[in-house]
Amino acid sequence: MPGPPLQGMKTAITLRNLRASASHEWFRRRSHLFGPMFGLAACLAVLPFVAGLLPIVHFVRERIDIAIYPEEVQVEGLYVYRNPWPVPVTQGLTIPLPVDEIHPEPTELAAWRLPPDVGPIALHTYLGQHNLTLPFRAHEEVQVVVRYRQSAPTRDARYLLLTTQPWGRPLDHALYMVAPHNVLLTKSNYPLHRDPQGVLGFERTDFMPPADWLLAWEVPK
Repeated sequence: MPGPPLQGMKTAITLRNLRASASHEWFRRRSHLFGPMFGLAACLAVLPFVAGLLPIVHFVRERIDIAIYPEEVQVEGLYVYRNPWPVPVTQGLTIPLPVDEIHPEPTELAAWRLPPDVGPIALHTYLGQHNLTLPFRAHEEVQVVVRYRQSAPTRDARYLLLTTQPWGRPLDHALYMVAPHNVLLTKSNYPLHRDPQGVLGFERTDFMPPADWLLAWEVPK
């Protein structure tokens, strides 16, 4: 009488073994695909940060110096970024430029990193914009300088401030200065003041810009 149940048990064990063997064989035959698949998934997860489409670091401070000449502006920006994470990260950044039908593409565009890792930063084009990539150590603060010249045939200029908004947090501190050279400044949509050294500009803390900075001037006769 014990025979049939034992036979049934053997059959069940055999079926389970067959299923386990079949699953093992399926995974074994496809194991060469898992490495590339996981690698691709990792690349896709990191790409938005490296490409500058999403922020992983914080944009905390900036200082902008604009020198105005009769027919052009020269812009130098100091930008400070902070890695809030306890691990190294890499962040892609876009350099937004105020180009339209009357404001041509800037020239002499260059970027470099300040100490301790001082040196020029390679620029590349991605999605039609100028980009750079910055590696960060854990909790590191990195300072980057960007400089360019732009022709101003209509004697006006725009500095893009609204590009701060996609970072999702206000700047801790921001300083904007303008130096007219042989021109008379006729417009600034942000009120300007002279500091004790006579430098014209404005300063903000906890600053999320509500508008770009617009400037216009005329040449005295």
